[in-house]
Amino acid sequence: MLTLHTQGHHVTAGPENFSPAVTWLDLYNPTRDEELRLEGHLGVFLPTREDMAEIEASSRLYLEDGAAFMTAQVAFFGGAAQLQSGPVTFVLVGGRLVTIRYIEPASFKIFSDHIEKQPAMCVDGPTTFLNLLDIIIDRTADLIEKTGHGIDELSKSIFTTKRKTKLEDVLIRLGGAQNDIVKIRDSLVSLTRLTVFAAGLERPVVGVKNSAGLRDFHDRLLTMSQDVASLSDHATYVSGNIAFLLDAALGLINVEQNLIVKVISIVSVIFMPLTLIASIYGMNFDVMPFLHQKYAFETVCVIMVLITVALLGLFKNKRWI
Repeated sequence: MLTLHTQGHHVTAGPENFSPAVTWLDLYNPTRDEELRLEGHLGVFLPTREDMAEIEASSRLYLEDGAAFMTAQVAFFGGAAQLQSGPVTFVLVGGRLVTIRYIEPASFKIFSDHIEKQPAMCVDGPTTFLNLLDIIIDRTADLIEKTGHGIDELSKSIFTTKRKTKLEDVLIRLGGAQNDIVKIRDSLVSLTRLTVFAAGLERPVVGVKNSAGLRDFHDRLLTMSQDVASLSDHATYVSGNIAFLLDAALGLINVEQNLIVKVISIVSVIFMPLTLIASIYGMNFDVMPFLHQKYAFETVCVIMVLITVALLGLFKNKRWI
């Protein structure tokens, strides 16, 4: 599907219908026929889905036929419980922005709503590129913040005396949070490379009218690059916190298992002498001490109770229980 954007307006149409006023062409889940027709109108070869999936920097960031091709990983939820990520390609060509994507991150919907209220955000291709990239970075920051809040809640559920959540469930949620932060860090790495590459573009490729516009373009990219660097540091902190909580949860599970083994061992030790006495008097002999005496049963029961109390007192004195 191809959506054509001008200042404050957008329409879904074929590539043959766009006018010179179009500043942003958004290709969402396009067919190869749509790509070929758009290539004919723009005069450049657009990357295919397979090309966008390449991880080499030379395949994601390059200049060709006077156009700049920049691909970044974008993290998004997309209706799933865990974060997903996928490539989005930005193409600056002829003063326009072309985006190619097979995913539907919320940042594109947010930006589309913004340009309807603020048409100046989509005045030309470079401006559209910067504003869209800014929203993607802001959205990534929101994802980090959401993941961080989830980690704080897990921390409270781990370090509490009255635990309502099973530690096994906590481990599963920590694994999910680690998956999310990995997707976010992957996205931030690609955004860092993209901003550095875009900051080195020259005026004819960017499509700005003068040197002042190019300077403003580079200045905004520098600011974004600094924002991405700070977000990367914060994502690293969250990842470290997840690793700490994972170790803590595993340690507490180990402690709980040791407590269970301790209880079983104490019970076994207590019953050892009692079992010995019961075994002796359970043997089939006619002549045994105290076997036929009055109150023999009561006496043996009292002895067993005294042994149990003595062992419990010993364990308590040694702080084993």
